[in-house]
Amino acid sequence: MTISVWKSGLLSRCPNCGQGPLFQGLLKIRDQCPSCQADLSVEDSGDGPAVFVILVAGAICVPLILILELILRLPIWALILLSLPIISGVCLALLRPFKAMLFAMQWRYRAGEGRVVGGESRE
Repeated sequence: MTISVWKSGLLSRCPNCGQGPLFQGLLKIRDQCPSCQADLSVEDSGDGPAVFVILVAGAICVPLILILELILRLPIWALILLSLPIISGVCLALLRPFKAMLFAMQWRYRAGEGRVVGGESRE
């Protein structure tokens, strides 16, 4: 039984059964699901989660920091000191769900490395 990509991502659950925890630690995906014994070692989300997190975090943080600048009129050094923990927190909060969603998509659609069909390569 495969659960939805969104549910698997938001709950950080196994994309195969939806029961077992997907992560072992902060961002390390388990080698095997403890519930359904699915082999999760094929995980290779690459830089995809980081790219989406940067885009979403920028869309969230930039307007927030601009509003803080306009309201509080802080010096630039204080604004930087205030914005760094905000940006770091938003990025860390988004990275796990995005990585879980991209892995669930990879699992569902059986994405893998490209292979040459028929044994001949085009050059």
